[in-house]
Amino acid sequence: MCLISIVIPNYNYGRFADRFFSSLAAQTFSLADVQILFVDDGSTDDSMEQAVKWSGRLECASFEILTPARSGRPGPVRNYGLERARGEYLCCLDPDDTFHPEFLESCLDVLRRNSGGHIVYTDYLEKSSENSREVFLPEFKPVYLRTQNVIPSATVFHRKVWDSGARYPANTAYEDWDFWIQCVLGGFRFRHISGVRYTYERHEAGFTGLAEQEDGRAKAQIVLNNPEFFHPTVVCWAHDFFRGRPYAPAFSRGRIPSPEDVVKVLKLFE
Repeated sequence: MCLISIVIPNYNYGRFADRFFSSLAAQTFSLADVQILFVDDGSTDDSMEQAVKWSGRLECASFEILTPARSGRPGPVRNYGLERARGEYLCCLDPDDTFHPEFLESCLDVLRRNSGGHIVYTDYLEKSSENSREVFLPEFKPVYLRTQNVIPSATVFHRKVWDSGARYPANTAYEDWDFWIQCVLGGFRFRHISGVRYTYERHEAGFTGLAEQEDGRAKAQIVLNNPEFFHPTVVCWAHDFFRGRPYAPAFSRGRIPSPEDVVKVLKLFE
């Protein structure tokens, strides 16, 4: 057992390795009680060489390099690492992002103070080749997840969440969103830390681009995966979306329709 396990799902992100692992090495929280699990999804670049290099540089409790069969989806890759995690606290960090020095310390401080929270998230800086912006997230309310995902992928959560059976699904490209809904249904509480604690890199090769291409299908699948969380009208929308009904469009990107949204469209076809 160690204090925290960090799962790093990777596919052809070797070019980001030095920046990413340097940000881990610079954490104000000591890595001496940290298990690192680098899970590679069949990379064809120098990712494995980079992982081996950094496994010898980071002064952590353990650095494990795992190579499951290729899945092509981040959800199963994260699950594979989490199944082998030994930490009291867990997190999945994408290797194309960078983490500010106080990220781990601030998240663990909230969880270890027995504040009643099980999942901790922070504000972040979003960067792309064109621009950058600071993203300040709201204090969590479960109702938010019925229409949009307000929780970033870079969170730290208590082992209880994983042990409850929550898993990242493979059948939706918005696997994080689905995972958070499972957490809400499991009775787990979210805590927000104000202030930018990491940098999220937006680029064409990232899984965000894939998710946006599959937007409608990904959202409808979240609803069907968790029908008890959504209004029956929205569940009907999800079924009809997969049936290709014209009155069940994808709606705007990154947004699951509300019951009111669905009714408005239905009225256009009366």
